[in-house]
Amino acid sequence: MAMGGIKPPPVFVRRLLRLVWPVVAIAVTFVAAPVLVAGALWSVVDRRARLFRATGMLLLVVWLDQQLLWGCWRLRVQEPLGSGPQWQADHEKLLVDVLDTVMRLARKWVGFEVRLDAVMDFGEPDRPLISFARHAGPADSVAVAWLLSRTAGRLPRIVLADALRWDPGLDLVLTRLGSSFVPSASGAGDDRLLGVRRLADSLAPKDALLIFPEGENWTPDRRHRRIERLRAAGQQARLRQAERLRNVLPPKTKGAIATLMARPDADVMIVAHAGLGRLTSPRAIYNALPFDRPFLVRTWTYAATDVPRDPAAIETWLADRWSEIDAWVDAQDE
Repeated sequence: MAMGGIKPPPVFVRRLLRLVWPVVAIAVTFVAAPVLVAGALWSVVDRRARLFRATGMLLLVVWLDQQLLWGCWRLRVQEPLGSGPQWQADHEKLLVDVLDTVMRLARKWVGFEVRLDAVMDFGEPDRPLISFARHAGPADSVAVAWLLSRTAGRLPRIVLADALRWDPGLDLVLTRLGSSFVPSASGAGDDRLLGVRRLADSLAPKDALLIFPEGENWTPDRRHRRIERLRAAGQQARLRQAERLRNVLPPKTKGAIATLMARPDADVMIVAHAGLGRLTSPRAIYNALPFDRPFLVRTWTYAATDVPRDPAAIETWLADRWSEIDAWVDAQDE
C-alpha cells in the first residue's frame, strides 16, 4: 500500500486513538470470529485454508499491536520520567519480543519464512551500520527489521512513512525509540530530511539505521508512474535507469546522501530480497496463501572507506547497487 499520500493524524487524534484502540480490537475480533469459524469449515473445500489463515493472521496482528500499546503503558507506569538507558532497553526488548512473535506466527499460519542466501556481514562492531533495503512484497519492512535485530543484534532505527502514526502501537513504541516518521512528499520540502539527519547524527557505534530508498513498495503501476514522472521532468539519466530496472524502483537519493554525508564513519549494508515481491495486491497475497516460497534475503556490506561521500558520487553508487539488486532478483526467478 502506498503510504506517502496519507497524512498523519494530529497529535490529539493520536492520543485519542491510543485510548480507543483496545475497543477497536475487541470490535474487530467480534466481527472476525464468525469469519474465522467459516474459514475453518470452508477449509474442507479449500485445502489451502486461505480464508482461515488470512483471518487468523489478521486477528493475531491486531492483538500483537495491542501488546505493543499495553507494553508502552506498563513501561510508563514503571518509569514515569521516561528517560535513561533502561527506558531505551525496555522498549527495545518490547519491540523485539513482538517482532519475534509476529515472525514465528507468520511462519506457522501463512508460511512466511525468512531465509538467507549467504552469510550476512554486519561490518565492524565498533562502527554504526546504515542499511539500504529493497521495498517490495508483503511485510518486507517487518522482516528486514527483525532480521537485523536478531541476526546482527542491532535493533535498527527506522525511517518510515508518517502515515503509520495511524497505528497507535507502532506510533508509540517507535516514537519512544527515536525512529523517524517522514512527511508526505507533497509540500514537505527539506522537512523530509530533518529526521533522517537527526537519526544519522545520533547513531552510536553499535546502532543500525534502516532506510528504504525507493520510498514505496514496488508494483508494476508504481514503476510505470515513476518512469512517466522522470520523463516529464526531463531527467534522462534517471529515466534510462528506471526503464532498465524490472524488479525495483529507482532509489530516491536525497535521504541516502544526507545520511552518508552525516556519518562518513558508518559501514553500509545493501539488503535485497526475493520470493514474494510480485505479490502486489491484497488479492494476490490472499491467493498465494500459504506461501510456497521463502522470503530470501541477500546482503552486500561495504566498509565506510569504500563508500563515496560526495553527493554526485553517492547517487551513482546507489544506482549501481540497485542495478545489482535488480539483477539478483531476476536470477531468483521471482
